[in-house]
Amino acid sequence: MHTENEISIEEPEDLISISLYNMLNYRKNDKQFINLIRNWNKKIVLHIIPFYPLAIIFQGNEIKFDREHVKNANLHVQIDLNTMLKIASGKLNPVKALLKGKLKIKGIYKIKTLLKFMKIFLDTMKRMAADPTQNYYEIDKFIK
Repeated sequence: MHTENEISIEEPEDLISISLYNMLNYRKNDKQFINLIRNWNKKIVLHIIPFYPLAIIFQGNEIKFDREHVKNANLHVQIDLNTMLKIASGKLNPVKALLKGKLKIKGIYKIKTLLKFMKIFLDTMKRMAADPTQNYYEIDKFIK
């Protein structure tokens, strides 16, 4: 059983889950991150092109991954890998990516859910990209 100040992240079983596990685990002990996650109780489907969609289920203090049940989510996000890496490295603004159709969000009218998703995922990606000891999302620096 986890205390109120801890979160549990399910052990990954596939490529995208492993990546997301590493990303989410990066901030696992960050108090602000724990407060964002705790009791959010949402299902977010993230589809990183060219891979497959994956449901990320936030429930209580737990985060789980599900490749099979990707329907009926609170938010569906579709993004290609290069766009995601450019956003993480600060080379592309998420709003510009959205306006250019490189980032697609179904359920965008759910503003509170969307903003929390951005705080959880985008902030974490940016922190990881900026961390000189953890270059998970480093891309070719010459791409414009």
